Amino acid sequence: LAARAAPARAHPSCLWRAAMAGEDAAPEMPTPPKSQIVLMVVMMGWKYLDVDVGPGTPGLLYLRLFYGAGMVLTVCCFGALYLKISAMPVDPKTKVKVTIEEPMKPKRTEEITLPEHDMREWKKMLTQSAASMVLIPLMHYKWEYTIPLVIQGVSGPLMLLSHSLSQVHLFGQPAEGALARPWKPPPTPFDGLKKAFEEPEAAAAPAEQAAGDAGGDAKKGSSKKKK
Repeated sequence: LAARAAPARAHPSCLWRAAMAGEDAAPEMPTPPKSQIVLMVVMMGWKYLDVDVGPGTPGLLYLRLFYGAGMVLTVCCFGALYLKISAMPVDPKTKVKVTIEEPMKPKRTEEITLPEHDMREWKKMLTQSAASMVLIPLMHYKWEYTIPLVIQGVSGPLMLLSHSLSQVHLFGQPAEGALARPWKPPPTPFDGLKKAFEEPEAAAAPAEQAAGDAGGDAKKGSSKKKK
């Protein structure tokens, strides 16, 4: 949370320019997604209840059933999304421009149809969910971790249902405004950290250049006075 709330004007030159202009240099607190708020509430409730999930306890059995139910719901949602996307009519005239980023390769843009765009998003989400569905049960089996079962049992279906793909195809929301294609990836806690490092540097560059120019002009003026 601290990384996400890092000020975009934390650089000294940015703060100085804001003070001279009479602006408020306090950072704006970002609004966390609803899925993260729900997950935080669940984790706080889990800690408060202090459920006994030791080996052989009924609590462990209920936790495994809860996780299994969440994964079954996730799989059913993926199946429903696949059927919805496969039934979309293909209109060659209606295309969306997407930016493709690959490791060790420059960015490139291309135009694809709406079914192609939605199917790519479906495959991305399926890859991410499948990785967690494999790793978390293995972690629980080998090291008897229980917290990942709670987190994934809640966040798995919640993240899928809150995605733009589900909002459009499962809940019938129009693909307009915030749901307009191409869809941006869901925010992560590392986005705020990346933004906190990039924006101050970009904003400070003009100020540092102006300060350097002012310093150069001052030196020229002092040299003229000496002459």
